[in-house]
This record gives sequence, C-alpha cells and structure tokens, in this order.
Amino acid sequence: MIEGVAQATAAGLNPNLGKAPDQLTPDLGRAMTAETLEAARDAIGAAFGVLPGLMNRSTTGPMVREAQRHLAGWILQPLAELLAEEASAKLGATVTIDVGRPLQAFDAGGRARAFAALIDAIGNAKALGLTPAEVAGALSAVNWGGGDANA
Repeated sequence: MIEGVAQATAAGLNPNLGKAPDQLTPDLGRAMTAETLEAARDAIGAAFGVLPGLMNRSTTGPMVREAQRHLAGWILQPLAELLAEEASAKLGATVTIDVGRPLQAFDAGGRARAFAALIDAIGNAKALGLTPAEVAGALSAVNWGGGDANA
C-alpha cells in the first residue's frame, strides 16, 4: 500500500510526490529473529552454567566433555552437596552425591592416557620420596580415589 501527500491533495501535477511504501506485514529478515533466539538461548544457558560452546554447531566431542565437566563441577556438584546435606539430616545417615566421578574418561584412549599419567606420577612420587599418605592426600585433592570429600 502506498499513501502520500499527493493523494491527499487530489494528486496535483506530481502524483508521485511524497509516496513511500508502507509494510503491512512484518519483515522477519530485519526483525533479527535468529539473532534474538541465539542471544536468548546463550543467556539462559549462562544463567544455568552451560558454556556457550556447547550450543555451537561445530562443537566436537572434546568440547562437549569439557563443557559437561564444567557443568558438573561448578554448577551441579554444589547443588548435589546441598541435597546430600539435607538428605543426611533427614535420613539420619551420611549421604553423598558425586556428579564428578562419572565424568572421568570412559573412552579407551582417555583411560590409557590417564593410567600412563598416574604411573608416571607414582614413579615421580617414589623418586621424590613421598609417603603413601602424601600421595593419597594429593590424589584426593584432585578428586581421585575414595574419601576425597568431594560430595
């Protein structure tokens, strides 16, 4: 629909004077719906501790694993500790909830690298003369082994 000043004055000598197109339907291309959706999704994910890279189309397996570890360590584990504390108080027994341990490497290559790193670390610990208690303390500090008080 086109409406202008010339139509209001009976078109006069210049019928195209002041004419401008008026859109009756929304122009979704200029409304930036895709960008708005992406920004909203990233903001909601950030509020819940989900890394933006997890939503990227080109995200690979290692990024997904790291994002899951981040989510478990910084968001879910503190919540799990609160739940475990409340459950312990209500049930009268110690309750532990550990969301980190299940995220350790499940693939054969990752487990082999982790094992090789552990053997190397144990060899270095022996060479340095560390006691088993010192090694156990170091392992629990990085959430390896039982009794690490992670949950």
